[in-house]
Amino acid sequence: MGRGRVELKRIENKINRQVTFSKRRNGIMKKAYELSVLCDAEIALIIFSGRGKLFEFGSPEYVRSLDLGFN
Repeated sequence: MGRGRVELKRIENKINRQVTFSKRRNGIMKKAYELSVLCDAEIALIIFSGRGKLFEFGSPEYVRSLDLGFN
């Protein structure tokens, strides 16, 4: 038996919203890493929190190509 569907609506409680954001942010970053390793894909992920804080992930090859392009 699988999980039920999650109702997608804004979480009104500020603390619960922040906890959910942190957990899901970590999950999506892990998935991005796994995708880059398993499929040899170049991945770039940029996330801004509700407070405007930046979180980023870049696969090693993608980061290296960005460094070469901007130097």
